[in-house]
Amino acid sequence: MLEYKKENCSSCGLCEKVCPFGAIKIQEGFPYIDDNCTECGICAEKCPANAFCVEQKETGKQQTEEYRGFWVVGLEKEGEPLNKVTLELLSTARKLADQKKEKVTLLIKGLQEREDWKREAQKTGCDKILLIASEYSGYDAKLYTDAIECAIRRFKPEAVLFPATVNGRDLAPRVSGRVGTGLTADCTGLSLDENGHLLQVRPTYGGSIMASILTPKHRPQMASVRPNVMEIQWTDEKREVKVEYLEDFSSVAEDRVKLIGCIEKNNAFADLAEANIVIAGGYGLKNKENFGKLFKLCDRLNAAAAATRKAVDEGWAPAEIQVGQTGTTIAPDLYIAFGISGALQHTLGMKNAKKIIAVNHDPAAPIFDICDVAVLGDAGEVLEECCNILENKKA
Repeated sequence: MLEYKKENCSSCGLCEKVCPFGAIKIQEGFPYIDDNCTECGICAEKCPANAFCVEQKETGKQQTEEYRGFWVVGLEKEGEPLNKVTLELLSTARKLADQKKEKVTLLIKGLQEREDWKREAQKTGCDKILLIASEYSGYDAKLYTDAIECAIRRFKPEAVLFPATVNGRDLAPRVSGRVGTGLTADCTGLSLDENGHLLQVRPTYGGSIMASILTPKHRPQMASVRPNVMEIQWTDEKREVKVEYLEDFSSVAEDRVKLIGCIEKNNAFADLAEANIVIAGGYGLKNKENFGKLFKLCDRLNAAAAATRKAVDEGWAPAEIQVGQTGTTIAPDLYIAFGISGALQHTLGMKNAKKIIAVNHDPAAPIFDICDVAVLGDAGEVLEECCNILENKKA
């Protein structure tokens, strides 16, 4: 809470100048604080007369030390193996936990123990799998939120990591709001600072700045992490993975959403983060018709389709398949780019691809600097020829 003490004020006007939100205006010689104030405390820090004071609820040191261990939230569907992003987060959690000699726990929904989950979790250094027993096979935001809140209050983990997927981005802020802690979304880096706090790194201002964020006074520390930015590190250490159930937990989902049915996606719109082959189109494809050909090519080759932001802005491709700084981060075995120049904002999202084939008419296109195979030519014409070759083979 921001408190202003008029009797201390010297009417110097410095508070108006330093406020980053323009929330302070000097009126009749004294500061007036409007609704834009976020109580960031900069005015109190800079005021030479101590006319401002920010009262913050402190979290005691002993309370934060009660929280131990690193958790990863898995959002796998019933019957599926562990997702790649879950394994990435488990590997990252193991690395962080080793520095503090703590345990790693995978919190996941499942009715029974699964040997494939235990094997993969063990290979990434996981110590325990905590199961949320539920017969509902899909993603239920209320059930997950209630269960994770219950687990956090019972076991008190030091840090909780979520995948920055569609469901993960929906779930993480719900949980952080419930337990009263902060959340850093879409992280691209995690480490520990000199005091052992989780240092959460994420891009901001369109990727021009990398922000480092700490949560020193609240627990658990929470972050959602983009898929394909962390490396899976397998371990040969023989570690026993214990499996426990979240006992005495029950959640009755609200009847606000009813599942009527499921329609399977076309191969072209498969999960980009998990795809082994990705075929992408950029502004160089020139029109929506060429993107239709690209989607057909993806379907025939069992590949996932991707697009640049400019192509999405033109309405040639849906936003869900955008790859780059403001889209999805991917790391396929093969990435084929049609008409993509290779701007930094896009390449940051696909630079981890194992093999890159680029088609572009401009010999000076930046993407040619990072690709393994360069094809110089009109992207639309090359794409059409690829489609014709497949059609001829089919015939």
